[in-house]
Order: sequence, then C-alpha cells, then structure tokens
Amino acid sequence: MITAPQKYKVFKEKKGKKEKMKIAILTNFMDMLPGYSLVSIVQDQVRMLLERGDEVDLFVCEQYNHVHDDLPEAVKIKKVIPFDHLKDYHSIGELTKEHEQFVEKLKKVLEKELPHYDMAWTHDWVFQGYCMPYALAMQQLKLPDVKFLHWLHSLPTAFSNWWDIRKYGKNHKLVSFTETQKRFIAEHYRGTVEDVRVIPHIKDLRTWYNFSQQSCDFIKDHPALMQADIVQVYPASSDRFESKRVLHLITIFSKLIQFGFSVCLVIANQWANVDHLREKCRKYLRRAESEGLIPNKEFAFTSLWRKETEVGICKRTLRELQLCQNLFVFPTNDETFGLVGPEAALSGAYIVWNNSMDLMGEIYDNRSLNFDFGSFHRDFKPESGWENYLEAVALMILGRMKENEALVTKTIIRQKYNYDTLYDKYYSPIMAESIQWVPGKVRRNSL
Repeated sequence: MITAPQKYKVFKEKKGKKEKMKIAILTNFMDMLPGYSLVSIVQDQVRMLLERGDEVDLFVCEQYNHVHDDLPEAVKIKKVIPFDHLKDYHSIGELTKEHEQFVEKLKKVLEKELPHYDMAWTHDWVFQGYCMPYALAMQQLKLPDVKFLHWLHSLPTAFSNWWDIRKYGKNHKLVSFTETQKRFIAEHYRGTVEDVRVIPHIKDLRTWYNFSQQSCDFIKDHPALMQADIVQVYPASSDRFESKRVLHLITIFSKLIQFGFSVCLVIANQWANVDHLREKCRKYLRRAESEGLIPNKEFAFTSLWRKETEVGICKRTLRELQLCQNLFVFPTNDETFGLVGPEAALSGAYIVWNNSMDLMGEIYDNRSLNFDFGSFHRDFKPESGWENYLEAVALMILGRMKENEALVTKTIIRQKYNYDTLYDKYYSPIMAESIQWVPGKVRRNSL
C-alpha cells in the first residue's frame, strides 16, 4: 500500500511446489444467479483454487439448472445434493419427519462422495435456519480424513440450539471474515477461538471487472501489477519512446524504489514486430535494470510478453491492466491531445502531467500535480540536473498520493483482497494446517 514503504517481496519468484489439495465446495445451489452474492463468493473461490493448482469440485442440488453458469471449464459440477423444500427453522425440536429423512439421505450422499477429498467447504450450511437439516447431517458424518471449513455469511444474533461446533468434531472449523468477529462467532457456537479461522472475502479486480483471459494471463506473469505499492501502465508506440519520455519514467520509478516502495511500470507498446524495435525494447530493459528495476517484474514491455502482442495488446486488455494502476505520470513532450491521459484518469489513477505543454493544463482543467518536463515548444533543463530533479518529482508524487484517501483505499483493497494475496496469507496456511509430512507418506491430521 502507499501508506507505508514495503520492500519488494510479495511477488518474487516462489521456489518449490506446494502440495496440491482436492477441495469439495458444498452448496445447495439450483442455479448460479448473478444477483445472489453467495454465487460470486463461490465463483471467486473456484477460480482462485484452480489458478493456484488445486483441484476443486462444486457440489450443487440434484435439480441444478446450468443456464447461468459462469465457471471455468476445469471445475467439475456434481449434481448430487438432495433436493427438498426448505423451512426457516428456529430449533431442532421443530424438525419435521420429512426433513429427518432428508438428513439421513444427505449424510449417506456425503459419506459416499467425500472420502477422496482433502477438504470440504460449506457456505451458511451451519448457520441459516433454512439449512438446519444440512447442518444436522454434517454433525453425523463419519469422515475422519476430511477437513471441513464452514463459512458464516452473517453474524449470529441469538443462540440457536443447533449452533454447537462441539457436535461436529475436531475436523470442523468455522470461518469468520475478520479477527474482530472471531470471538463473537466462537461464543455463539459454544466453542473457543480455536474453533474459528479467519479468511477475508475475495474482492479481486480480475473477477469483479470480469477481466479477459489475456489480461489474467499477463497479470499471472507480472504479479506486481496486483501486488505493488505503485503501478503505472503507459501506452506508447515503439517508435515514440523518446518523445514519450520513457527514460524519465524509469528514473522516477527507480527513485520510488529507493524510497522503500514496491513498483510496477508496464509499457503497453505497439508495433515492436521488427528486429530493431525489439532490440530497442531490450535496450530500455537493460537501462531500467541499471537503475534498479527488475526486468519483466518491476519494468516490462507488453510487446516482449508474447509473439501475438508484439503489435500491441487489445483495447480491452489495455483498459483492464490500467484498472490496476494508481499512478499515471505523463511526461510526454509532443502531443496534440494525448488520449491516454484522460483514459488513465478514468481508471482512477493519480495524474501527473507536463506543465511545459500548455494544452495539458486545458485538458486537465489545471487540476492534479504537474511538473515541467520540457516540450517541443518550450525547452526545460533543471538547474540541479535531471537526476536530482526527478528524485524531487518522485518524492512530491508520494506526498500527494498519500494524502489522497480514495487512492490509498483503492490501493489497499487491490493489494489486500486479491485472491493471490488471500490464498498465500490465509487459505494456503489453513489448508496446509491439516497436513503433516512423515517419512514415506502424507498423514492427514485434524485442523
């Protein structure tokens, strides 16, 4: 986040491979209606697990309707959860004969289907009155090798007599979205804080804005776009790097690193499909590396990513990558308007424009931060030299960005609640908690 320095560490190359987990997500969905918030939560979890190499199957009602499916092809949908008409129960004593039979039926289905999974996740099955029969079935399961996480999507406000985590056994844990609510949930389920795990909601730019596959693939190969403190995506034709002042940007971002912030500067360039322009990009990469930026991590060209992107990325991918940025420094010295600046402003980035170009003040209504960078009609050479001048520019940019609460909040949410961060910080440790390595085999233990 831009509120405090953070060294480059989150998006460094990871060594080794983690143990792949097989997860069952248990729902009673009859459809994937987009207006149902729980649907988007499950979709995010499915995409996250698949992205990180785990196996995931989605369990749904036997009468499930595929009309509104919006899931990756790799997920297997298992239509095995028995159907029955729901009732909003308030007490175990209200359980009908029909639902007593449902409890037994669901128990048999789960005991048949789940033994080959490492973990099973439920959503509101142990909370809602409508789901009390599901909870009672879970309490009776005999699956000693399967670990369960139960998400509660509302705070309990009363003590229901079927809210008792002790009846589920040691392999079952409740999930709170915040540390603040952890003890509250434990008390209402007659347990302790050891019975509750904290996992915040996923709210990822890629899923919220429905990023294209190309955008997701680029971010996967350049994770600093999602993780860095300061991000800029700078559209520039490969034959105009000089007039776009890409070298100035390299220096500014190198200074930001020196001030202790992690960065990502992506040049979204076009027409680098001939040898001399490919070599030009590599020359800039070497220059960036000499100033302390890690090539293809903290500084990258879209043209060098894949053969098909040498001529440029599509408009949708550019727009989506720009949604990741929080800064747009525009030191260009030769523009008639500069479409990329207003486009960057619409993405929510903090704009820094070139005061040496009179038209810039008109375009941005003389708002936001601006500096002299020189232009085709107004020469500018800082008395202290470009190195010292651009260091001062970087420092002033940091000061202004830190004072912009909306920008700071957007940056925090981008970094903190994307599914990569949440997987590494919350999901993966909790999933691994149930696995103990012993010589020659993997032994599954209780959470």
